[in-house]
Amino acid sequence: MLEPDQERILCLDVRPRSFAFVVFEGPKLVLDWGARSFRRGVNAVRVPLGIKVARLLDEYAPCVVVLERPRTRKHVRIVAAIRKQAKLQRIPIRLVSARAKDEAFSGSNDNKHQIASALATRFPDLVSVLPPKRKTWQSEDYRMSIFDAAALGTAHFERKRPSDPIFPQPH
Repeated sequence: MLEPDQERILCLDVRPRSFAFVVFEGPKLVLDWGARSFRRGVNAVRVPLGIKVARLLDEYAPCVVVLERPRTRKHVRIVAAIRKQAKLQRIPIRLVSARAKDEAFSGSNDNKHQIASALATRFPDLVSVLPPKRKTWQSEDYRMSIFDAAALGTAHFERKRPSDPIFPQPH
């Protein structure tokens, strides 16, 4: 078993037609990140979800894959496809609840942009993909999914060391 500071994890934020990923090497180092699409129909992508996930698993060889606990039927089907690929490569899956993800940020009521900004501060490599704060009438930028995946990673490491908060509250 690797020390938490050496553990390589692949965090996936799954959406109905896409997913974002962040690869961590321990709780303090982000190795890579990105977003992939797996749309169907008229605008279909040529490479399906399973193959895209398999490529990520091959490239990064994570110790564990971290996903948010599914809440919809569509999300359950997507997680099942990811689980299948991980099982083929004997990589365990860890599911993180939305509540645990929120608690990684000291239970704050921060909005998604504030959390993404905190993550960009903690991991300066992510600053380049931080989307601008959106207006209420705008749809969410696809890059925000990268920060949702990063939040899953911080929650995963937070559960391993609950006495060492990742984002402590100022006094």
